[in-house]
Amino acid sequence: MKKIFNGTRLKEARLYNKLTITELAEKLNVTKQMVSKYEKGKSEPSFEKSLQLNNILGYPREFFYTTDKFLIENEGTFFRSRLTATQKSKEPASIALKYSVIVRDFLEQYIDFPILQNREVYEGKDNPEEIALSIRESMNLGLEPIHDIIEVAELMGFTVINMNYQEEKVDAFSSMNTINGNSYFVITTGDSGSFYRQQFSIAHEIGHWVLHQNINPQELDKDEYKIIEEEANKIASILLLPKESFGEELKSKIVDEIDTYYNLKRKWNVSMAAMIKRAKDLSIISVDQQAKLYKQMHYRKWRKPEPFDLDTKVTLPVAFKQSLELLIDENILQGHEIPLMIAEQYNLYLTPKMLAEICGVEPVLFMDNSQSKVVLKIKDYRTKYSS
Repeated sequence: MKKIFNGTRLKEARLYNKLTITELAEKLNVTKQMVSKYEKGKSEPSFEKSLQLNNILGYPREFFYTTDKFLIENEGTFFRSRLTATQKSKEPASIALKYSVIVRDFLEQYIDFPILQNREVYEGKDNPEEIALSIRESMNLGLEPIHDIIEVAELMGFTVINMNYQEEKVDAFSSMNTINGNSYFVITTGDSGSFYRQQFSIAHEIGHWVLHQNINPQELDKDEYKIIEEEANKIASILLLPKESFGEELKSKIVDEIDTYYNLKRKWNVSMAAMIKRAKDLSIISVDQQAKLYKQMHYRKWRKPEPFDLDTKVTLPVAFKQSLELLIDENILQGHEIPLMIAEQYNLYLTPKMLAEICGVEPVLFMDNSQSKVVLKIKDYRTKYSS
């Protein structure tokens, strides 16, 4: 039975690669009208052109001749950069997020992941301070600085993926997705630029999860979207910089001198700008003092990057990586079986490179090296060193 070319999959692969119809047409040496016909199912590429598509777009040929055996319900995506990011940069990020949901759903069959709390436990909390403290209490964080918010998010049950391999960057974003009756709230690390900004970005996405469960961000206008962004920022600020500890510590400092925030940055793991904003929100400094501090940062050329930004590595999610290593180490699955099993179960064919980028591992983990002609042996080193 002849397989039918799936034009929708072609469009997905093109968008993932950030190509316009015209750009893909030039690479294929066909007209843009012909590419449009491919995508709309009005024409089918020849065998030679289909091979070209594989090489240009980096997807297995089977990807273009199969249809989805899954349905993902997306409740809407919270893009921090919605007002500035281009559609060309958001499309591949959204597709990668979809693939991560499938990987998580696949691994869920074998791995006992932390269960994400029902957001209803935060209903009835009257203010952001109370909500943020409840999150800290649920994770036994006390009032101390959070050293790695990604680790906290993964322990809470969020699916966190690193998107910094994308050439065209977008800020962190998140969304709730349901597949096969399982719901996953996915947070991407995005292009935060520094560990300290990343801390705030991930906390911001946790804020969306807590506050905006019944809101589809794509249905909001510009002003409404700004409001929910400010609300998520508030949760992030309180979560990372509690009034009872950070606020109390500031009371013993010279709060209108920029060196105070310079000295506190590596303790609280938050940007200086975010600490200054939090100090103003707590009424520890005035609006005028806040402006003065920002001017001091500008005068010292400390705005972008801030001190320590270039010296501190960003942290990465580890849940996918640990899950895969556990399955392989325990001989439950072989690495090269995983792409095939995902293809069989979901009709989604992804290359080892694509899966590796999503999971934060090396592509070789998903490859079958058993057929390699390279055979290495251990030297008989004992004889050499026994004499």
